Amino acid sequence: MFYKNKDELKNLIKNSGTSIILEKDLENLTKIFQNAIIIEDRTVEGMHDFIDLTKSKATSPRIFIIKDAEKLSPICQNMILKLLEEPKENYHFVLQTTSPEALLQTIRSRAYIYAPFSENTLETPPEAEKEVFELSKRLLVADTAGVIDIAEELQKRKDTEKSPRREFTLNVLKTTIELAEKSYFKTGNEAFTKKINGLIVAYKNIEENGNLRLQFIANLV
Repeated sequence: MFYKNKDELKNLIKNSGTSIILEKDLENLTKIFQNAIIIEDRTVEGMHDFIDLTKSKATSPRIFIIKDAEKLSPICQNMILKLLEEPKENYHFVLQTTSPEALLQTIRSRAYIYAPFSENTLETPPEAEKEVFELSKRLLVADTAGVIDIAEELQKRKDTEKSPRREFTLNVLKTTIELAEKSYFKTGNEAFTKKINGLIVAYKNIEENGNLRLQFIANLV
C-alpha cells in the first residue's frame, strides 16, 4: 500500500501491529514518531535486548523502529518472529528497509507493507543497469519456456570481478520483484502477487547458495 504524506503514514502505523516501511531515510520516520525506540543493534544480543524492552504492559502506544531491517540475519529474524506475529496491545513494530525481499516470508506475510507514493511512483523504472533491467522485463512476463531460457542464460554466465554471477542474478530478481509490485498496483492483477512470492523465495534461496537454475524452475515455473 502507498501513503501520500506523514500524517497518513502515522495513522497506518498506529493501526498496524507490524509494518514494513520502504523508506531509505530513517529520519523520515523519526520525525513522525519522535519518541520511537530505534533498534540499531541487529545482533543476537541486540535482539535479546529488544525482546526485553517489550515484556512490560503498555498503556499508551509504543513504537519500535528496526533500522535497516534487511540486515537482520535469519537467526535474528526468527528470534523476533513471535513478537512481530502477535504484538501486544499498544505495541507497534516498524521494519525500515528498502529490500523487503531480504526479510523472511513468515514476517512479510504477517506485516503490512507501505511505500511512499508520488505521481511517478508506478511509472519510474527500477534503478538497474541496462542488462539487468532487460532480463527483468523478460522474466516478468516469461512463460515456462522463457523462465527456463533465462535460468540457462544466468547459469552459464561467467563470473567477473565487477559482476559475480550470483550477485547479478540477485539483482535481476530484485528488479523483477519491483516491476511485479508496480504492475500489481497498476493493474490489480493477482497473477503478479503469485509471481512476487515465487521471486522472493528464489531470491532468498539463491542468496543462501541455492542452485540458480533449480531455484528458477522450482519457484517461477
